[in-house]
Amino acid sequence: MSMVMRQIGFIFTAVILLSACGERIPPDSRAAVTLPIYEQGDADNGALIYQDACGQCHQLTPGLNKKGPQLMNIYGAEAAQLADYDYSEGLKTSGWVWDAETLDPYIADVETAMPESKMLADPMPDASERADVIAYLSTLRAPAASTDADTNITDNQTDQMSNEPIDIIDEDQPAADFQP
Repeated sequence: MSMVMRQIGFIFTAVILLSACGERIPPDSRAAVTLPIYEQGDADNGALIYQDACGQCHQLTPGLNKKGPQLMNIYGAEAAQLADYDYSEGLKTSGWVWDAETLDPYIADVETAMPESKMLADPMPDASERADVIAYLSTLRAPAASTDADTNITDNQTDQMSNEPIDIIDEDQPAADFQP
C-alpha cells in the first residue's frame, strides 16, 4: 500500500472516529437577571477583586466553563442550574438562589457555607470586598439564549450585522480600530 493511501486511510479513520464521539451539547445559559443591581457594594472594585480571586476558575461566557461554571446572569439564578457543568451534589440539592443572602457566606468561606462544594477558594473575610464582588456579579447581565425549533441556539439580541450603509470618515484608519 502506498504512503498516500495509508495517509488517506488514516485521515478517513480519524474523521469517522471523531464523528462518532456524539453530538456536541449546545452551551447552556441562565435566564435573564430580574433582581435589581446590588447597590451595597462598589461594582467597579468588585470587578477587580473578581478578576483576581475568581477569574482563574470562572468565565463569563455561556459554554466556556473552566474549573467552575460560567457566571453570566448568576445573580438571582437558582444554584446548579447549568446542564453543561457538573456541580457537586450539595449544590444541586441546596435549593439556593444566588443573591446577596446566599453569595455573602459562600464567598466568605465556601468550606463553612457548603462543605460538599467543589469550589476551592480561599476565604474572603472582608465584608466590604464581598459586597463589592456581589455588586459586580449583580451587573453581569445578558439576554438569555433561546432555542429555536431546529435546536439551534440563538441570541435574543439584535443582529450586529446590518445592510445599512455606513459612512467612512477616515479611509486611513485601520479596520480593527473602526467604531461605527
